Parts: sequence; structure tokens; C-alpha cells
Amino acid sequence: MSPSDWSLSCRRIQVHGRRSWKLLFTLALLLVSTAGFAKDLTKLLPPRYRQWVNKDVAYIISNEEKEAFVKLPTDADRDNFIERFWEVRNPTPGTPINTYKQEHYERLQYAIDHFSTNKSENGWQTDMGRIYITLGPPAQKARYVSQSGVRGMEIWFYSSGHPALPPFFSIIFYEMDFGDFRLYSPYIDGPQKLVTGIQAEQGRQQAALQIDHLLGREVALNTLSLIPDEPVNLNDADSTIRSDMMLGTIKDLANNPFTLDELRMKRALSESVTHRVVLPNELLTVVSTPIRDAEGNIRLHYALRLTQPEDFAVAQSEDRYYYSLEALVKVMTPDGKKEIFKRERKISQYMTKSDLNLQKGKPVAYEGWLPLTPGTYKLEFVFTNVLTKTAFTGEREITVPEVGAKEFYVTDPVAFSQAVTADPATADSLPFTAGGVRFRPYLGKELALAPGQDFKFFYQIWRNPTAAAGTYGDKFQADYSYGRPGSPGTAQTLHDEISTNQFDAHGAMINGKKIPTTDMAPGSYRLSISVIDPGTQQKQFSAMRFNIVSDNPSSSESWWIDDDGLAEYESSGEADYDRGLSYLNAKNAEAASGCFREALAKNQHNELARGRLIDEYFSQRQFDKVIQLFSQTSVNAQTEESTVLTVADSMDKIGNPKGAVNLLEAALNVKPATGPLYLALSSYYQRLGESAKAQELANKGKALMSESSTPQSQ
Repeated sequence: MSPSDWSLSCRRIQVHGRRSWKLLFTLALLLVSTAGFAKDLTKLLPPRYRQWVNKDVAYIISNEEKEAFVKLPTDADRDNFIERFWEVRNPTPGTPINTYKQEHYERLQYAIDHFSTNKSENGWQTDMGRIYITLGPPAQKARYVSQSGVRGMEIWFYSSGHPALPPFFSIIFYEMDFGDFRLYSPYIDGPQKLVTGIQAEQGRQQAALQIDHLLGREVALNTLSLIPDEPVNLNDADSTIRSDMMLGTIKDLANNPFTLDELRMKRALSESVTHRVVLPNELLTVVSTPIRDAEGNIRLHYALRLTQPEDFAVAQSEDRYYYSLEALVKVMTPDGKKEIFKRERKISQYMTKSDLNLQKGKPVAYEGWLPLTPGTYKLEFVFTNVLTKTAFTGEREITVPEVGAKEFYVTDPVAFSQAVTADPATADSLPFTAGGVRFRPYLGKELALAPGQDFKFFYQIWRNPTAAAGTYGDKFQADYSYGRPGSPGTAQTLHDEISTNQFDAHGAMINGKKIPTTDMAPGSYRLSISVIDPGTQQKQFSAMRFNIVSDNPSSSESWWIDDDGLAEYESSGEADYDRGLSYLNAKNAEAASGCFREALAKNQHNELARGRLIDEYFSQRQFDKVIQLFSQTSVNAQTEESTVLTVADSMDKIGNPKGAVNLLEAALNVKPATGPLYLALSSYYQRLGESAKAQELANKGKALMSESSTPQSQ
């Protein structure tokens, strides 16, 4: 066989095989789409998460990630997943701005703005939108308007560094209808898809020659292969599968092995933040005090400070500097065995060089607050420098007292270095702020002052707001006694009178004192505060220790970083919800319900708060209230199964089993089928006299219950 005959035979095999390849290619796509449909549980997600996975990240999320996401049980888990999803793709982890995420959403919006059709916002779903979102803007574009004999086309030229794609390639879109551009496939479509008239019916070669004649040789060759180094010619106008395989790779780039390997590597590197180096407690100073806010609620204000300035690192990105930190506080039962709630914050911030110079050499201090109720707690603090992957831990045991009708309470004093008038617009949410004054506490293992350095401190007095005004005298008496224990003759006492007019409507008053230290000899001192109510002769005490030193006094300078989400934490009702959890832990269901109602008033979509209220009303047999509260929403994938069953039971108890049936059937349309849902539905059908239907549902429920109780092989 001559070389020319061999070449001809290969070409015939290629041509005859095209139909087989096309069939296999089409079948493969059908199988993939069918499998995806079978596994598509995204319809069970709450709307905003369904949009995130099906629209926002539809082209960049891997199947593995999608499968994991749809199985997450709570919104908190989903929010954590989304945050982690973006961070692992961040080219510069820890920076305040995730450039990958920012660019992705810019691409998404561009696709909506430029490729949408029929006055809709479907641009992200079009072929052009998909390619643009996946690959970004092309290096160059060439537009060819529709003319006699050839369809309108647009060719995008790309250079790529992705190992699964050629270094240079083209993408062609053709105008199927006016303004409707479709992705062109050299192998499956062929040049005949790009021409009109009789040439479209005369095969690939005539169509390629038509394009060559009207648009030029380069375009004609491009229609045969999107990869410039692939040899093609117009004599046979054949195309290999390479271009189509490349298009398939682009369409599924999120699941390409190279992409997955890169993500696994990034995930492994960033996991080192989770598996961080945890340093001993003595490297983190914790100061805390409970303060009643303007609404009478108790907040535990806290400050965390690293003992050494070098313990906190700053990184540089181009001409800017930035820091990245995580602060986690867990509120636990006194034995530390149960978590009541937690607050976790991640803060990244850019800085100018001048800002950095102002903070250089100062130890970092982080401030925040937690909504607490009367009781005893164990607090666990974890303060992490993300850039160095180093965590500092601390613990505190806190007791928040309950103030009786004829009692009052004095908080422990907090020494401070600065006190300034807070901005009224933000004062309600700032840490260590009361009475419109923002305090900056001293932070250290022990307070050490130099002789002549004023000893300033503040504290708060609480009384029960329901107490009769006549119970108290006109003025409280406060004595401040200080001296060196074991050193006779060093004790001194200052006396103050505090007007009861200073109490706010909720029974709180902020007070403080400045004690000169000029005549104090170096040593260890103890301050004792006693406050007396002349009307009842009740006395309350608080105390603290401080030192007078000749050198190395406590620094009044710190690099202050606040929890920047406290205003939203309060306004969104999340703080009320956490406060309700504290009341539940204390078995104060009535107060907890009040907090959950407040949380729901601030955010009608807080299904967790709604569920808690429904449980409370049901326990009180207030079935009408259960139904009324649930009528403000509708059952969705976010609704807890226990809430659905409770509402259905309430409907049944007021004589409306049909309503219970409708509710459970609605739940089964949006939530995974479970044994309890089927069994409950069976019981209500039985009440309606539909025994056959009830038995069918009971069998399904029992089967699911049996499956869930069968041990799974490892």
C-alpha cells in the first residue's frame, strides 16, 4: 500500500467514523445530563442557596463540591461552605478582597448585561455567557456580520495557562437566529452549519470554500479547528475530535482532574490554618466585664490582646499592606461539655504604609461583646493570625448575676487608659461603651502603673428596673479603699455620693473614679469598692489588684481592632437569638420566647427563631398560636422537620387533619422523604377515613425507618 493510499484509507476511516463518534459523543452528553438530573437535589435548597449553586457558581463548582453542598443540613453549614469555597480559590489567601471571587461576579454580571436575550437576564445561561464566565474576556474578538451565504459569527481568541487546555485557541459562536449566538463545534457541526443556501446542503468542503471566499482563509481554517497548531486544509475540510474535546473540557473545567488536583492542593495548604499551631494561654490576655446596654440587656464585653507585638504579622500585596485574623468565642456550660452558642468573625483589612507605621510596635487588641443572660458560663477564646497560621487561646469563667426586686449589683472595676465620647450613631454597638462613653481598657496579666500615672477605672451598678423608686435613697454611698496588703498605714479611702437620678430606665448606671498615684510607693495594691444604698442599707462590693512599679509600666498603647459586625449582629436579630439560647440553657422559656420573638421581628426569615417559638407554643398547648406563627411563612427545605411535624400536629389537634395532610404533602415536595413524615401523613389520612392510602404511606414510612436503622457497611 502506497503512502497516498494509506492516507486515503485513514481519511475514509475518519469520515466513516464521524457518525459513530458523533453518536457516542451525543450519548455521552445524554448520560451525563441524565445522571446529573437524577442526582440534582438543589431544588430542596432554600432559594438563595439554590441560586448560588445553580447560577452564581454553576460553571465553577465541582460535582464533588455540589454533592457535598446540597447535603448540608443547616444554613450555617452552607454559609461556612460558601466562605470556604471562595477562600480556597483566593489567589492570595487572607487578603481583605478575594480577587477570584470579585472577578467571577464581574464576569457573571457582564454576561447578564451583554448576552441576555428577550429582555430577560438569561445571559449567564447562553453559550457566550458560559464561555465568558468560565474563561473570562478573550484576548481578542472578531465579529463577522450576517451576509448572503454565511451566518453572522463571532470568534474569540484565548491564551490559557490551564494545563488541560491548549496555550492558544479560538472559540466560535454563530448566529442561529437574530442575536442568538450558539457555540460552534468543528467536528459535530462542521462548516455547513455556518453557511446558508445551497452550500449548506453540499457538505463540509463546499461550506468551507464558501467561508474562505466570503470571510478569508484564516476564518475558514479556524472553522475546521479551534486549535491553531492542528494541521487542517480546505481540500477535504476534515476536522478531528480535538477541538470538540477541548470544548467539552471547557464546559466541564470545574471537574477536570487538573482543576481538582489544584483545588485539593490549595485546600490542603489552607487546611493548615485549621490545623494551626496553638500556643499556650499565657500569650493571650483576656479582659471581660458584663455591661447592661441601653435596652437593659446584658452584654459581656471582652478584649483579647497578644502579649508581644511580634506575635501579629502583616503581609504586603503590591503597594498595600493587610492583616487577616479570626476570632472565635464559644459560650459553654460551666463544665465545658455543652456549647450554648458561639460567635466567629474573620476580619481582613488593607492598610497604607503610614497607617502601618502608626501601629508598628504596638500589641494587637481585639474587642467585641456577647449577649448573655444571668447564669454561669465558661468562655473559650481562640484568636488566630491567618497569615502565620498561629492560634492563641484563652478561657474565662463568668457569672452574670440575677438582680432581685430589692437588690442591686456592682460589676468588677475595669481599669482604662482612655475614655472618649462615642459617636451616637454607633455607640449602641461598640465594645466597652456605656453611657455614651467609649473606654479603652488596660490589657495585661496585671495592671502596672508608674508613680504619678493616674489610676482610672469604671464600673456599672445594676438594680432591678421594676423596683419602686421609694425603695432607694436619693444617693448611693461609694467608698474606694486601697492600700498594700500586709503594710499597715498604707490604706486610704475616698468617698463619693452617687445620685440615683443617674440610673437609666432599665436600672443601670455607669460610674468611675480617678485615683492619683503620685505618693504611692512601689508595690502590690488592692482596691476595694463598696457601694451602699442608704434606703435599704444593702451593701455590694467589688475589687481588683494593681501594682505601682518604678519601670516597665503597663502600656496604654495598643493596636485596637474591633469586631466590625456587631451593628449587624444586633440589627439582624442574631444577637437576640443567641440571647434566647442562653435563656433556654437557664430553663427560662418565657424570656427565651421573648428573645426569639424579637429576633423574628427583626428578620422574618429567621426560621430557627420561628421553630423555637413554635416549639414553645406547642409545649404550652397554644395550638392556634403555632398555626398563626407558621402561617407567616411557608414550608421549604430550610424548615426543620420537627417544626413541620409540630405544626401538622397542631392542625390535627384543632380538628383540621386535612390541613395537616396538605402541610406534610407540601413538605414532601421540597424536603427529603423520611419515615417520620410518611408515618405522620399516614395517621392523618387514617383520620380522614382513607385507610388504603394510610396503609400505603405507613409501609413507606416503616421501610424508610428500617433502612435508617440498618447499620451501613464501612
